[in-house]
Amino acid sequence: MITDFLDSLPPQVLERSKNLDLKIRSVNAHEAIDKILALSVLRGGKRLRPLLTYLVANLFKVDFDKVLPFARASELVHAASLSHDDVIDNATMRRGAPSINILSSNKRSVLAGDYLLSSVIVDLCSSGELELVKEMSLVIKDLSEGEWLQLDLIENRQYSRELIREVAQKKTSSVMSYCTVAPAILAQLPLNIQTLCRDFGQSLGLAFQLIDDTLDYSGNSLKDQELDLKNGIVNAVVFEALSANADLMKSFQEGADLSLILADLNILPYVDMISKEAEAQLERAANLLIDLKSFLATSIYLNNEAELNENLSYLQIIISYMALRKN
Repeated sequence: MITDFLDSLPPQVLERSKNLDLKIRSVNAHEAIDKILALSVLRGGKRLRPLLTYLVANLFKVDFDKVLPFARASELVHAASLSHDDVIDNATMRRGAPSINILSSNKRSVLAGDYLLSSVIVDLCSSGELELVKEMSLVIKDLSEGEWLQLDLIENRQYSRELIREVAQKKTSSVMSYCTVAPAILAQLPLNIQTLCRDFGQSLGLAFQLIDDTLDYSGNSLKDQELDLKNGIVNAVVFEALSANADLMKSFQEGADLSLILADLNILPYVDMISKEAEAQLERAANLLIDLKSFLATSIYLNNEAELNENLSYLQIIISYMALRKN
């Protein structure tokens, strides 16, 4: 599936994403930190976030060299969040290999994540695009708040559908939104179009996280199977299961082990429920592209509908790829 997906995208975008230099540029870069990052959170991956950044830049005809620092930033900040998450979640695997906390230690994993975040801000400041520095600082703030909220929920067990979605918005959608709004800001598009691009990224991010929640039960995930259950994390699927079974919710809130509570429950109806919600978010993203097309047809692509349709189709491919992740 991933090969077919990539083959459908513009070669110049694929080349930029594939060859993206993720080495920290600071002269004070610590070789040991760089090495452990390269072996873990910066190892492999589809680099979906830089890919998305370049595809939106391609749509707005923003020079790729100008986009480079922001495409790098999206992947490095995502990697930093993984470095922190692997510690908090007691992970053992990441992308089919030992996670960063297993390769090093919890303390070094946290420091490596902090190192990435600080490097991103330093790098972006040198771009001179202060608005995008501010945007990224808000993303980093959202990531921290999302993780803190998730920890609070693990401790007090007072989950709600709204709070679970808030965690997803802060931890996943925030980075995706940066990918889609950064090129719009660089292209100096009107504020309402920037908002449209931001919303597009938010829907993609929420769909991505909801689908990720269903993948815990697919048997095909490269991360620890049912790791959320082991850590007492109620994701979107598990919440629906608990909400539909009052006795199980009561047992959970009274401190019972989540894995034991759900051991004999058929989880598949709730997987299907969350899959449908993810599909609705992807449909919203597709509709936002239609709105965006109306603007572009009378501005950047005036009298050039064929090129507009082609460049929009690449973002539609991203939507289709996300829809296929659960299959």
